[in-house]
Amino acid sequence: MRTLYSKFVWMTLLIMFLSGTLGFIIVNTYYHQNLKVENDSKNVLVAKSMVKLIETTEKNHLEAILNAFGDSGYQIYIISEERQKKSFGGDFRVNEISDSVVKSVLDGETYHGMREFPRETFITGYFSNELTNTVGVPFTYDNKKYALFQRPNIKFLFNEIHLLLGGLAAAMIIISVIAMLIVAKKMIDPLTKLTIATKKIAIEDFQVPIPVYQKDEIGQLAESFRYMVMQLEASDRYKKEFISRVSHDFQTPLLNIQGYATLLENKKLNETEQLTYTSIIQKEAKRLSSVMKQLLILTSFDQMNHRRKNECFRLDNQLKQVVQKFRWMMEEKDIFLKLQLKEVEISGDKEMLEYVWENLISNAIKYNRSPGEIHVNVTESSNHVLVTIQDTGVGNKDSNYEQWTDSFYRDDTARSTQIEGSGLGLAIVKEVIQSHNGRLSFERVEPFGTKVAVQLNKL
Repeated sequence: MRTLYSKFVWMTLLIMFLSGTLGFIIVNTYYHQNLKVENDSKNVLVAKSMVKLIETTEKNHLEAILNAFGDSGYQIYIISEERQKKSFGGDFRVNEISDSVVKSVLDGETYHGMREFPRETFITGYFSNELTNTVGVPFTYDNKKYALFQRPNIKFLFNEIHLLLGGLAAAMIIISVIAMLIVAKKMIDPLTKLTIATKKIAIEDFQVPIPVYQKDEIGQLAESFRYMVMQLEASDRYKKEFISRVSHDFQTPLLNIQGYATLLENKKLNETEQLTYTSIIQKEAKRLSSVMKQLLILTSFDQMNHRRKNECFRLDNQLKQVVQKFRWMMEEKDIFLKLQLKEVEISGDKEMLEYVWENLISNAIKYNRSPGEIHVNVTESSNHVLVTIQDTGVGNKDSNYEQWTDSFYRDDTARSTQIEGSGLGLAIVKEVIQSHNGRLSFERVEPFGTKVAVQLNKL
């Protein structure tokens, strides 16, 4: 498996190679289109200056002055009209040139060999040590015609300065590569630490440290990673608590069913005892069915699989119908009901909102005093509808209202009074209201009671 570090290194080296190649092509193109002609013209001027000096030199000093030119950094090739040839300042690697070129120069024409040299690469084109890669000019000395071909000596081009510049370029490349490797390592290290942390989190080790505190994109990633770990830890803790509470709420009715079913096996039971035990089993089975149904509803919200309906209906009429279902409970517990319902239409899932009102009103009855009161009000503003359900029950205790909507949460007062309930109702109510972009809140009412407020968007 190729690591990110190796990919980064190879990619950087590839970019350096490609950029160097592209730069070479650009320089080569510029040389052939511009510098080549200029270099040819410059060397023609140098050659003409040489022959001018030669023609003014005393007799029998031709070789001396040509040797001086050779020692000054030029390669010179002399061809006389008798076709006698001689070189000065170093031999050419290829010293062949066509007779037609020699004849044209002896006849007084200038040879532009540098300009016309084949369009090869920059190094070959500029440094090729061939006689055809020269400039040629004619001159007359001691009444004889000569053709002088010259070009700069390659050995002189690579003097100490060029070696120094070459060494500098090599040192820059080596230092750049080393620096790139170090920087790449430092950039990859935080990702390596995050990878190690990911593997530990995969085995539920949420206490793994993430020592990455950079003020860049990787630092932002590490910060997001720490937040994700915190959320995962909270989710894992919630999952375990959820399983524990489900197990507890399932265990009690199951044990009751098992126990009373065992008692029913006793053939000595009279009819009254049998009916009592059977009713308890039915009651516990109904309780299990209710918890399971609520769990399925809650899970549908948690998994985001629930698709709520959207229909228009009169909210005040729905509340009246729900209240009517619980009339017998309120009369049995001697609870006075006061309704103040404004006629208003809303849009939403009618069935799910009906569950909300049923749950809130049944809670207001179950946790109320006897005698007691329940006030149900509907008010509206320009954009919202507010439903409040206020009771005179046990909500005046030091209850933690924020926990009321947690799954399986039951207030200590409810437990002490043995009020039936699964602890899932308000969790579902919260999910339904949030799916309607509404808000749910609780408020303690002095001296007794609780006020529940549900805010929904108007139609």
